[in-house]
Amino acid sequence: MPQVDADGNEEDGIRLPEVAVPLATYTGWSLRDPSIGAPEERLAFEGSYLPFSRNAAERDHGHDPRKSIAERYRSEADYMARFARALDDLILERWILPEDRSAFVERGKREWTEANK
Repeated sequence: MPQVDADGNEEDGIRLPEVAVPLATYTGWSLRDPSIGAPEERLAFEGSYLPFSRNAAERDHGHDPRKSIAERYRSEADYMARFARALDDLILERWILPEDRSAFVERGKREWTEANK
């Protein structure tokens, strides 16, 4: 069974920047919606994205034990600096090609914007 961190993200393997500097919990599994039956069963080959609350008030209201985005990162610049460091580490380790860096950075910016709407 994979071990997960306090956010519910898997600890082992190659941790892409989205997981190393998270805005959500990412799972490799997803339960079925009750509307299609068998809600206690998993969907095959479907993962889940469980976003963090934007701030502590939202987190408390939703009884979410995970830190909110505002509790994790001082600003978009702080988030993007951490994201870039995680990305650059993977480039140095040769898990990601240098020519793919800009696409990853753009995706990180989009994810920040979406998570903070």
